[in-house]
Amino acid sequence: MPAEYARAMNTFDTLTTQFQDRDHINNTGLKPILLTRLVRDQVIDKNAFLRFCSYFIGEELGGASNNNYNLTELSACLSCLNSRSIWAAEIIEALYNGLVNFAKFIIDNLFMPLKALSTKTPNSTPGSACHLLSQEAGIGTPQRLEELRDNCLKRDRHRCVVTRHVCRVEARARFKVDGVRFVDDDGAGLYAERSTMEDLEVAHIFPHSLMSLSKGEQTLSESKQLAHKLLNMFDPSVVPRISGCDIDKPINAITLIERAHTMFGNFEIAFEHLGGHTYKIDYVDPEEIFTNLDLPATRILLLTPDRTKVLHMSAAEEYIDNVLRKMDETYRRQLNANGSTPIDHYIRLKLGFVMS
Repeated sequence: MPAEYARAMNTFDTLTTQFQDRDHINNTGLKPILLTRLVRDQVIDKNAFLRFCSYFIGEELGGASNNNYNLTELSACLSCLNSRSIWAAEIIEALYNGLVNFAKFIIDNLFMPLKALSTKTPNSTPGSACHLLSQEAGIGTPQRLEELRDNCLKRDRHRCVVTRHVCRVEARARFKVDGVRFVDDDGAGLYAERSTMEDLEVAHIFPHSLMSLSKGEQTLSESKQLAHKLLNMFDPSVVPRISGCDIDKPINAITLIERAHTMFGNFEIAFEHLGGHTYKIDYVDPEEIFTNLDLPATRILLLTPDRTKVLHMSAAEEYIDNVLRKMDETYRRQLNANGSTPIDHYIRLKLGFVMS
């Protein structure tokens, strides 16, 4: 088996090199071949990556080579490719289409749901958890969310981990007790920071909708199961750590101001692990100011630079934004007569994730 996977990886490298010059889809700007290569570089379970990839290549090969047997298995796919010293034009096209379909599968079933759901943390402002709970299905109890908020604020020293702004509510409470001599969690005076204090939000790294059961269901929807399999490909340790009530533990949340929460949800910032409990904040916009922060090192947070890099470099971020914008038009009932409205994406997210 190791030799088989090694041959498969060599084949993948050959294909991505061969197809890099035609790496675009119409006018979308999306670079699917680059996306698959970047994902390959980031995933831990490369064997799972190759099995996924061979499935989509095998589907296309089955039609192009007129074979009656299943080519979606890794061994059968490799056997078909190795049986030819020269690939015919239709085989080459099938290989390209297989990689493109694989890239779209990753976007549709992991990156797009994560971006669409990333700002749905229910406790966006102090005291809002109970109000939002009544509006959103499948999220944690008010008590659990309040406990999460308290734990994250204490862990993050009542400061935004990106901007270092102090929690306005906490500072006001301390001012009422200590007056102008009020201090932060480390004993430093806060009076000089009084004009820059902000309301803080506790943002989930992976959203509730990714893990919760739909109403009346005993098992996760197919969409969520696929998302979990893709997450396991990146890091098999993540899903078990955020399953069930663990989704509301501090390992899956960070403290942010509203703007930083929005940027984090839009994959505009990521956290690169430097060692120990230290991270560097990476911004997609190079003009943003970089800074270091102190956070518990978790495998969950370490996935953020992986997905941000993949989406930015492959232009998948713009592709997803365009689809989500059209989905918003769908929600507002502005359907395009030319068929460009992404109804399939809307239905998949609405039924597979948002309604859960």
